Amino acid sequence: MLSDREKGKFILISASVIFLYYTLWVIGYPFFEDDRLKAMFMSHSIALFVPAISGLIFIGGLTIFTIYHIRLHLNNKAKNR
Repeated sequence: MLSDREKGKFILISASVIFLYYTLWVIGYPFFEDDRLKAMFMSHSIALFVPAISGLIFIGGLTIFTIYHIRLHLNNKAKNR
């Protein structure tokens, strides 16, 4: 079983690697001339959809979470009238 410290290191390293890869993909891809480097990354147009879809999922999840948790409060308020 991993300790919290080891889990934290793993999450930090994973997030750093993903951030570095994405940064190189979005910022560096247009400047790569070598086909071997371009083969390491997907199409540049896909890079714009990644944050858009992630943002929609986050905002949608947050909205569903909020509605689910205030639903009981609104129902109790309506019954007390």
